[in-house]
Formats: sequence, structure tokens, C-alpha cells
Amino acid sequence: MTRTFEARPARREHTPMILGIVASSGAGKTKSALRLADGIRRVTPGKIILVDTEAGRAKHHADAHDFLHIDMSPPFGPADHIAAWEEALRHGPVTIIQDSMSHEHEGSGGVLEMHEAELERMAGSDWKKRERCTMAAWIRPKAEHNRMRHFMLQQRVNWILCFRAKPKIKIVKGGEPIDLGWQALGAPDLIYEMLLKALLFPGSDGRPTWRSDKLGEQELMKLPGWFRDIFTTSPQLSEDIGEQLARWAAGDDVVATPGIAERFEACTTPEDFKLVDADARAAWPKLSPADRDMVNAALKRATARLKPQGATQ
Repeated sequence: MTRTFEARPARREHTPMILGIVASSGAGKTKSALRLADGIRRVTPGKIILVDTEAGRAKHHADAHDFLHIDMSPPFGPADHIAAWEEALRHGPVTIIQDSMSHEHEGSGGVLEMHEAELERMAGSDWKKRERCTMAAWIRPKAEHNRMRHFMLQQRVNWILCFRAKPKIKIVKGGEPIDLGWQALGAPDLIYEMLLKALLFPGSDGRPTWRSDKLGEQELMKLPGWFRDIFTTSPQLSEDIGEQLARWAAGDDVVATPGIAERFEACTTPEDFKLVDADARAAWPKLSPADRDMVNAALKRATARLKPQGATQ
């Protein structure tokens, strides 16, 4: 049967985000991920689920953040990640945090170990044969990794993927090694999928770095033009930043709530008030707590000024 397609005018509407945080140990990637997720929840209410490959250490943040926790122990293969994510999706989350995604690459049972196991199966200790089989031994690990990546891309939830980072160099034949700087421990094709990639240096306390003279770090950072104004003052990754990112991702599906507050302030008649009040009620489910406070305050001032009949909050 021939498929049919329809072209329609493009409009920005709600689409999920895939955010990446690349950090050295102690730079604040777990805390930053939870803060961003809390901000996203202001725009799109729902559960936050953290899949923890770090022996449960994410639970250190349980007093400050409300999230469901999945303790993921080895093996850390791609199929194991899908199984953990299927459990997370069963709870209907708005955001899934994977902390850390690096274990799928270099952890126990991850793709590097899967490749080594394939080499052992195909060539054993015959080192010349191992050299010949090196590429073929990637077929199964790469296939499983690609299945995991495509599974993630098809889910209509926000993802925050935390990657460990280490300094790396590039060996140049006949020349000096090139210092690439801090690099994510993970599959390049997965890192490529990030809408935004924040690099946290040691001791940064959750403040991303967006400029570097090292080629590897330049390639790792990703700050689209849509978000550059958010980071002009080099702020910490926070709830407010998560909210701003989520509002951008929501597109036309999020009402311009400051306009509603301004319309309340501009009301001069009870009839004007009723029109704005109706729009505010329709928009209310989509508003963040901060926007609700702003609209409510403007509504109260307009109510006191006009005293329209039958107005309610």
C-alpha cells in the first residue's frame, strides 16, 4: 500500500528535548540535571525519573528534589538501558535523567566490553586474527547501541543525559600530541543527538563553560542561538534555566502569560476584565508557578480597581 503525506504550514509546537551534561567528577552534573528537570516541570507538570548507574549516589539529593529512582546495576549494555527506560516510561514521566550515560560505553557489560567479548569469541588469543576481526566484532555491539539510541529518540519525554568526562590527547604521527581537553566518555553518535550540551569543568559548581581554545572542547560544547541570551551571564544550570528551555521547546503551545498580566493591568471596564479573565482561565493549566503568581497579582489589582461583578480567582 502506497503511503500518502500531507504538507502543512509549519508552526512551533511542543517537542521533547534531549539535553546533555558533560562533567568531571564533582562538577555538579547530577544536581544540575535535577535542577533543570525541576524547571522543566514548571512548564510541563509530571514525574521526574532518574536512572542511576552510580551505585545509588543520586539519592543523596532526595531531600532537595522530588524524583523517582531506578537503581541500575551492571551489566550496562544497550539492552539493559532499554529495559530500565521501559520501567521509567511505565510511570508516565515528563523527564528521564540518565546518570550516567557513560556506563553504556565504558562500564561493565557496556559496548566496549561487548566488543572485546566478540573478539574473544571470533579469534580467541590469536592476535593476528583479532586484528582482522576488529571491525567485524563491532557489528553486534553497534547494532544493539543503535537500537537503544533509536528507542530513546522515539519517546515523547525529555531526556537529560549525564556523561562523565576525562582529559584526552590526540596522537599525531611525527608530531606533538594535540591536547583535546575534557571529552565525554560515550558514543559520539549519541552525544550528537543533544539539543544542548553543557560542559562543566572541575570546581565549576554547575556553571557551564561555552568557550575554549581546545578543539575537542569546542566540538563538544553546543549552545544554539535560541539559548545564548539565557547564558550571557554564565549562570549555574538551574530551575529557571530549565523553565526557559522548556518554554522554548513548548513553542506556540505555551501562552505568552506576561501578556495576560499586562492585559489585566490595562483593563478599564468590567467588560474588558471578563474577556481577559476568560483567557487567563483557559491558559491556567499551562502556566508555571511563577507565571500564575504574576497573573494572580495583576488580577487582584484589576479586581480592586474595577470591582467587576462575579469575578473569581
